[in-house]
Amino acid sequence: MQDHFEESYIGKLWYIVLGKDKRSFNEYFSEEYGFTLNDDITDDQLSYLVIKLIVNRLNSETEINKLFEIRSLKENFRKAN
Repeated sequence: MQDHFEESYIGKLWYIVLGKDKRSFNEYFSEEYGFTLNDDITDDQLSYLVIKLIVNRLNSETEINKLFEIRSLKENFRKAN
C-alpha cells in the first residue's frame, strides 16, 4: 500500500511540498486553514490548493522550484494516463 501511495500523483506531490513537514495534506489543511479534503478530490483540485495555499507562502526561489516540480509532475502523469 505504501509503495502505491509513493508512486501516485498525490504521493509525489506530497513529497515535493510536505515531505519535510511529514503531515498529510488533510492534517496540513486542517491545522493551517481549518478544512479537510474530501476523498474524491481530483489531482487538479489538489494541485490548485497546493499552489495557492502552500507554495505561494514560500520564498520566491523555493516557490519557483516547487512550481516547476509540480508542473513537471502533472505533465508526466498526464502523459502516462
